Amino acid sequence: MPLSAYQLALANLKPHALQEVERAFLAWSTDATLGQVQQNVSDEAALTTNDFTSLLNYFAAQLANGKSPIDSWLTACRAHNCRAHKLKGRIIPDENCPTILGRAKGLDDHASSVAKASRGDLTKEQAKKLLLKHSDSLNLIGFEAFLRDAPLGNYLVWATFDLSDPRANPFDRLPHVRAGICTALGLGHFTPDDTLIILVWNHVDSGSPPLHRPTVADAEVYPYYRPRPEADAPWGLTKPLPPNPDGLQPQPEVVMPETTGKGLRLPFRVVLA
Repeated sequence: MPLSAYQLALANLKPHALQEVERAFLAWSTDATLGQVQQNVSDEAALTTNDFTSLLNYFAAQLANGKSPIDSWLTACRAHNCRAHKLKGRIIPDENCPTILGRAKGLDDHASSVAKASRGDLTKEQAKKLLLKHSDSLNLIGFEAFLRDAPLGNYLVWATFDLSDPRANPFDRLPHVRAGICTALGLGHFTPDDTLIILVWNHVDSGSPPLHRPTVADAEVYPYYRPRPEADAPWGLTKPLPPNPDGLQPQPEVVMPETTGKGLRLPFRVVLA
């Protein structure tokens, strides 16, 4: 049986670095959350051997410098040196990119983004109230400019699309309730009290940032990410949350550099907890 991408990367490490990595991941294996992150690293198939080796070497170097394993892993994933480790999954060719993308984001999080985009004209609470007020509305006079200037993500944008019709709103085929949306997209970090905002945008109108297949470096310590096992797949797939009584299927997922909502399709939708 051929070696996995993870095994090939481990084989490239020097003995001391290998020892540091294996010791940290062994400690993680006894923790439910970190154990899943470790399993995700082991299962990752989208990174090239060189990129995977670089990520693990950087992780080992942080561990050797005395950083905690979590901080070491986050630093390795976020490194912006000559070999940054994010956005290393394969790029979807322009001719195959979906036209319409979408994501579910926490309302509080996006209110912060809108407030920042307003450059002091709105507080977070004011932005939140306006998002609630204008949900499902096309009349955004006085607010639309702030909404379109707000980033769609934080450093990275995770997005989904409709595999059967990449020109369609991907949320039209998903449940319209918070629990169903979270289940289908594997959004396990939201609590039942969290309100979501559904953002859908035109890829070209948003500047056509490159769309990448996600990797464990993009996911960092997010335990609900699951690496897609097919090394040659052009995008990732979500892992629907259990118990998934409606049998919702995995949804395609991509990551891209942060961009604003200039290509946002209106109306947006707030989904109350």
